[in-house]
Amino acid sequence: MSDHDQKGKGWADNPTFIRIFIGILTVSAIAAGLAGLNPAWHNPHPHFAVEGVPVFFAIYGFVAFAFIVLAGQHLRKLVGRKEEYYDERE
Repeated sequence: MSDHDQKGKGWADNPTFIRIFIGILTVSAIAAGLAGLNPAWHNPHPHFAVEGVPVFFAIYGFVAFAFIVLAGQHLRKLVGRKEEYYDERE
């Protein structure tokens, strides 16, 4: 890419940065998942039976976050304003 193509783009728009960032994020997620399988870190007396599942909290957190994102997409349709909302008042 020439310098002309990069005008107006920040450092986070660089394809090399994106590839490296996604790689680091993937490796850290896999490492955290594998660490959750370590029996030394399990609660010997979970309050609920489902808490005894090795990576329960990682799965629960992912599902909760995915729900929030997907619900937010639909909520935006209900409470969002048109792009010209503030221009209409003038």
